[in-house]
Amino acid sequence: MSASPYKRGADDGITFAIYLTVLFFASIFSPKHILLSVSSLVLMAGVPFMIYYYLRRAYVADKGIATVSSLWMHGIMIFVCGSVLSAVVQVVYLRWIDPLYISNMVKLLIDTYSKIPGENAREIVTVLQRTLDYHLIPSAISIVFEMIWLAIFSGSLLSLLMTLLVRARPVKLS
Repeated sequence: MSASPYKRGADDGITFAIYLTVLFFASIFSPKHILLSVSSLVLMAGVPFMIYYYLRRAYVADKGIATVSSLWMHGIMIFVCGSVLSAVVQVVYLRWIDPLYISNMVKLLIDTYSKIPGENAREIVTVLQRTLDYHLIPSAISIVFEMIWLAIFSGSLLSLLMTLLVRARPVKLS
């Protein structure tokens, strides 16, 4: 009897949460360290391969009879559990460890766009400056929730694609 896609997704979601947390910290510190910039891009590019690995492992464990819906739900659950667990670390960091991170990034954007010539750049600077002046910067929790929704939605689409790729390659039965 095969494991439930919910259980498999939750189990794989734990290791995926560690992956997402490392990706988060690589992204957060990438403006200060160029090597982390490259690492965060590599980690982002590695997400489809990681999901393929998890789904392929489940498909082989089920001897090639897992349905599309089962594998797809497994992938969705990986993203749900992984992003929620990683979000806890992200909120702690953005709220208590470095609470000025978001406003500092807005200031960095203002500084960057103010050096670019053109009307569009000036409009962006004006909007960002007003956001800063009127204290309209989103809170850490709201940004993290948006990231959770983005991960689940995009992860659902990626999981469907990876499911189709996993099922395209037959399982060799011994």
